[in-house]
Amino acid sequence: MLGEFYFVDPRLDLVPSEHLASDGIDEAFAAALAERPGWSRGRVALLEEGIALYWDRLESLAARAPHLRPPRLRNVGVVRTPESVRPYAQILNESTWTIYLSDLDPEHSHAELVAYLLAIGDRMTETGEILRTAVHLAPWWFERSEAERSAFTRAASLSTRPDAALYREIAAAIPWLRELRHEVLRPVRQPRGHRSIPGTGLLVPRALQDEPDRLVEGMRVAASSTLEAFHRHHRDDGSVARADLLEWLADEAPPLVVTDAEQRVLWDAVRAGDVEALSKRLEPAGTAAIGDIAADLERIAVHTRRFLASVKDPASLPAPESTTAQGGYAFLHRERRRIGYNLDEPGIERLFGPALPYAREMLGARTAHEWAHLAVDAGWVPRSADDVEWTKRRARLVRGLDEVIRRAPRAEREAFTPDLGALSRKGSPGDGLADVLELRLPDFQANLLASRYESVLERETYVRQNVRSLRREYPPATKLRQLVRYLYELQYLRFSAVPNALEYFLAMTGFDDDFLATGLLSEEDLEELSSAASALCDAHAVDESRFFPPA
Repeated sequence: MLGEFYFVDPRLDLVPSEHLASDGIDEAFAAALAERPGWSRGRVALLEEGIALYWDRLESLAARAPHLRPPRLRNVGVVRTPESVRPYAQILNESTWTIYLSDLDPEHSHAELVAYLLAIGDRMTETGEILRTAVHLAPWWFERSEAERSAFTRAASLSTRPDAALYREIAAAIPWLRELRHEVLRPVRQPRGHRSIPGTGLLVPRALQDEPDRLVEGMRVAASSTLEAFHRHHRDDGSVARADLLEWLADEAPPLVVTDAEQRVLWDAVRAGDVEALSKRLEPAGTAAIGDIAADLERIAVHTRRFLASVKDPASLPAPESTTAQGGYAFLHRERRRIGYNLDEPGIERLFGPALPYAREMLGARTAHEWAHLAVDAGWVPRSADDVEWTKRRARLVRGLDEVIRRAPRAEREAFTPDLGALSRKGSPGDGLADVLELRLPDFQANLLASRYESVLERETYVRQNVRSLRREYPPATKLRQLVRYLYELQYLRFSAVPNALEYFLAMTGFDDDFLATGLLSEEDLEELSSAASALCDAHAVDESRFFPPA
């Protein structure tokens, strides 16, 4: 069991999906929760009951209403210290529900609240927004009894979670949310006078026309107030921490580059003593933010020095390509050939509060990965299979993909037919899809090398950050490309300690709903295609002559 990974951050207890089922938590992990973070049996039972309610209700609704997605298991991140984790942030890149320890207080909370938190968390992840989720999830309340509604309302009224006001807004709206109509679940004979809400199947009677917008505005005010309170909590005088960071940079000259929103270099090891620009940009940051920035920069420096010390001839590493992305947790700066760290990286909020749980582990993994990409560009993780063997392995993948396309159900084929022409320019569609997978192989080669430098926690974080649902990234016409992307990303799990890689993959991605349940693939197809993709990855190896063993 990956105990260190699940409890590495004192602010958060991670209940991982691999220890969850539709009716709760397995015995081994329930015991671990009681032993390590000291959960009471009542707290465990409340989470289990909430998961079971979430699963049963959403499964029933999704079976009848195509606008609602079926339930799926994800990690549950339980925040112990609310003021230290930014509200509404996605932990581990959409693979994790985030709730609070107070939500699992048996005396003040209730399974009705927990189940709804999971359901609305799904909707927030699917849509990428917060404010309209409660309206979209109105069908949740259609079949709830008075006792169930009362239990939710009472738990919301007693809640001490940072955004409790948002759930009190929802509780107050339940009476009219129950009065909405639905194209399938609650159809109307005469839809005239009803306003539809696109993408939901919901119909709003004329008498309730203003209520959805009123709820959205109430949720906007509540969410904005929650975020402002978090930022205000961390808006202290960070001058002492800032001075310590600048002194460390000037004295140690760690091998890295710090940039801003416009990609201007604020600090560079080449001019380590020139800290004025960086000092000015750090002025809005409080003590916690600067402390995490300092720890991030130290992590980058440690990984960089370790990697370069293992390379026999660092000078022979090539310059980064001109197309190298200049953003993310960490990136390879095109001009400096150093790891870059953007203080204004979108979505991370490095200047306005503490880093998210697992963010530093991801930063370390990204640093190792970026250096490994440069080694791949140098040809140091080459194809180890000869041309004949490579052609054989590739042909196996092409055959499998072409067979899946040939046997595709009519509805699936109609959706992806517009893309078949582009995929068939040089041969069969399977051949074009194999090309799509080959374009991702340098990333696998980089993972193969980077895994030597990452800690277990960094490697696990990197895998879990990347294995996620791709539904929002691919329109239906590109579903075959989405399939190939999944076949590649399934390979990430070879670097993980997850006990059952396929089960984890299906839970995290919703692949079974999108590809197996639709009849596009059978389980045997998935096994064959993933094996064929794995064989292409296995046709690469690190050129050991280029490296010393990492210290």
